[in-house]
Amino acid sequence: MGPERTRAAAELTCGVALVRGLRLTYGCRLERLDPLLRRSFVQLAADADTRAWIDDCFARPHGPLAFAARALARKVLSDYDANALVGIHDMRVLGTAQWRRLLGMARVGGRLLDVGAGDGHVTATLAPLFDEVVATELSGPMARRLRRRGWSCHEVDVATEDLPGAPFDAVAALNVLDRTARPITLVERLRTLVVPGGVVLLAVPFPLRPHVHVGPATVDPEELLPVAEGWEAQANALVGDVFEPCGLRLRALARAPYLCRGGAARPVTFLDDAVFALEVAAGP
Repeated sequence: MGPERTRAAAELTCGVALVRGLRLTYGCRLERLDPLLRRSFVQLAADADTRAWIDDCFARPHGPLAFAARALARKVLSDYDANALVGIHDMRVLGTAQWRRLLGMARVGGRLLDVGAGDGHVTATLAPLFDEVVATELSGPMARRLRRRGWSCHEVDVATEDLPGAPFDAVAALNVLDRTARPITLVERLRTLVVPGGVVLLAVPFPLRPHVHVGPATVDPEELLPVAEGWEAQANALVGDVFEPCGLRLRALARAPYLCRGGAARPVTFLDDAVFALEVAAGP
């Protein structure tokens, strides 16, 4: 067995990858998950694409001028608008191969709606699995970046506003629930935007620290997600107390770092994500 396969086998065993000094967690305490989540857990690892992305962050970190421009923009704009204007802090949840492993298929096909798609870096890893991508984004500068990538983008809050073109074959809301005012309402609405048997992809960083950007300020959300101690307990709570009551059945669950490009001192920062693949249950 070569060194790459040996390293991958070791990561699958312990669920932790060391990449460029970063300790990236992909495993969990299975015995702490509820039986449904335990059966649905998909063990991922830091694959070659993830390592290449991290290497690129170390080779091309954001410079001091970019951070200075962002700091100036944040005096009057939200974090999202400032990041979009400067072109800073591109992010990564899963690579395309990791999405395929999570979903257990090479392609889903049909139409994907990516809610709160940001600048499209995360969307781009999902796009090869579908025939068409549509996005929503409340940040005008981010929406313009999405359109420049060739995707249709609606500047609407799907928790409270109608969206043309529904239903879709799949809907993604990746690292959105902790940054929206009405996360539970949003989950309920996502279910209505997907065809029966369709897929809803959600990524949520743990521990939960929800807040909403309103211009340069942040405020508390109007609806609160259940909070539990520990990654496994938090995953159990979201599935049992939010997703299932909203008519979403768990299909697969993974743990992965939510990666962000940084500066020379810290080329990569990251949060600890739970990534859920859910299926729209039959019935009302």
